[in-house]
Amino acid sequence: MKVLLADDHALFRDGIRLVLEDLVPEGLEVVEACDFLQAVAAVRADPRIEIGLIDLHMPGMESFAGLEALRRAAPDLHLVVVSASEDPSDIRRALDTGALGYIGKTSSSNAMIEGIRTVLLGETFVRPAVDLPPTLPAPADEQTPARLTARQRDVLGMLRLGKSNKEIARDLDLAEITVKLHVTAILRTLGVENRTQAAILAAKLGL
Repeated sequence: MKVLLADDHALFRDGIRLVLEDLVPEGLEVVEACDFLQAVAAVRADPRIEIGLIDLHMPGMESFAGLEALRRAAPDLHLVVVSASEDPSDIRRALDTGALGYIGKTSSSNAMIEGIRTVLLGETFVRPAVDLPPTLPAPADEQTPARLTARQRDVLGMLRLGKSNKEIARDLDLAEITVKLHVTAILRTLGVENRTQAAILAAKLGL
């Protein structure tokens, strides 16, 4: 798993790195940045970065402009804001900008690990919790393809070929644990129970 860790405080980056090493004891690569400009340059230079843990207030750009720049540079990045701000308006705006998770810096390391796992499974994670306005889901046949990231589509294509997680990891240059997380997210998004059902449904949807 390759992770971008962007925060302007080196001590905090060191702490988050320790949390990540507990989550992914093998196959973890961390790229560090101390401002938004470095973060954007990092994801542009390396499309293998799968998750970004991003401080909301860093030098280089205004907070939400920085998040938008990251989304444009890497649309498939699993973006998680890790911020000292627990203002509900900041949380809502970050999610509206495209963040899949928001974790307050006062949260425990267990909450951090839970948040990262949740986001990699394609779900939204917020700590502290806030009341978010409900959204109307799109019809299933329109919603499902759009909710798969480009990387998940790549993994799904390999599933259709009957490849194992180990083979997919080798062919896509991913850690095997990352492939497992992608497969779980794909099954959940497609609403199926196993890899065979996912392959059959993907063929029907033209994915």
